[in-house]
Amino acid sequence: MSRVPVTLREARVDDALFLLGIWQDSLRMADAQDQLGDLETIIRDAGASPDQRLLVAECGGETAGAVYLRATTFGPLNLEPTVQIFAPHVVPSFRRRGVGRKLMESAVVFAEERGVRVIAAAGSAAGRDGNRFLARLGLGAQAVMRVAPTAVVRSRLNVVGRALPHHARMSRSPKQSSAVGELLAARRSQRRSNTVA
Repeated sequence: MSRVPVTLREARVDDALFLLGIWQDSLRMADAQDQLGDLETIIRDAGASPDQRLLVAECGGETAGAVYLRATTFGPLNLEPTVQIFAPHVVPSFRRRGVGRKLMESAVVFAEERGVRVIAAAGSAAGRDGNRFLARLGLGAQAVMRVAPTAVVRSRLNVVGRALPHHARMSRSPKQSSAVGELLAARRSQRRSNTVA
């Protein structure tokens, strides 16, 4: 049996429902209608920008996967030109047919067209198979992005502040005025008390 060829095309607005099905965990927390609206905007913006590409993979006329590409810098502090790959996804029934390879190949071509030497991929932390695939292609872990609601971080900072020894709360130097400084001071104090005991 011959392998069905995989083709790529730019996403159209009518792909939004398919993309919602495969990318729902990557979208903002909202109802499905708002998420669809977000995807339609993302599709239009990608189609209008030379620095973005949203591609849909087809296999035998069926949608089989998608990837979002963006040419930018590595980050706000590292201005190395980079092609960022977001949410490369292959529909489970189309895995092991070359769809993932074709999606990643499109990222390489996108980078080569722009003379960009670095590619960075963002996959789901829970997506073990996807992360293994990216590792096999030579993409190593560079950073860990941790995410939490603002209110949760605020409440945890308040807990950290209350856990500080009284003298650390009362007489802070300018360096210790930040939450990071407070946390480090609390850890040092805790280590000292453990050493004495």
